[in-house]
Amino acid sequence: MLVAADSARSAKAQVAGFLLDVWCLGVKNALPPEPMTPSQLAAHRHAYFSAFEGHVQVPAELARALVFGAADYAHELGFAPEADFDAAAVVLDEPAGPSPIRFGRDGKPFYVNGPYDDPDAIVRTLRHAVGDDGFHYTLAFPE
Repeated sequence: MLVAADSARSAKAQVAGFLLDVWCLGVKNALPPEPMTPSQLAAHRHAYFSAFEGHVQVPAELARALVFGAADYAHELGFAPEADFDAAAVVLDEPAGPSPIRFGRDGKPFYVNGPYDDPDAIVRTLRHAVGDDGFHYTLAFPE
């Protein structure tokens, strides 16, 4: 997710990025804001989403609910957001209340490992938080 916030004092927008795992780990990566002109933002957006078929523009309220909701969900499971989360989240403002979005998959956390994860540690954390039957997981990358 790439977030751009208009700056009233400048011709540049503040642009931050978030990699979210809405099924389990919350905010896996965060890029703190940096000022960009409209043309810089267009080039950055193209590079940021080049691995995907495109992007969808969403209202700020939805972006805020996704980012803060994913962070809160993961926190309840025992996972902290990525170190740069607080710095990046300043472009979103504070959420008005709890996120209306339901996280997890089919009512439970669902963990799919990434190439840099420690699957054993994450599964231990999930077992501690929700018990053996309280989550699902699959290993997509060999350990």
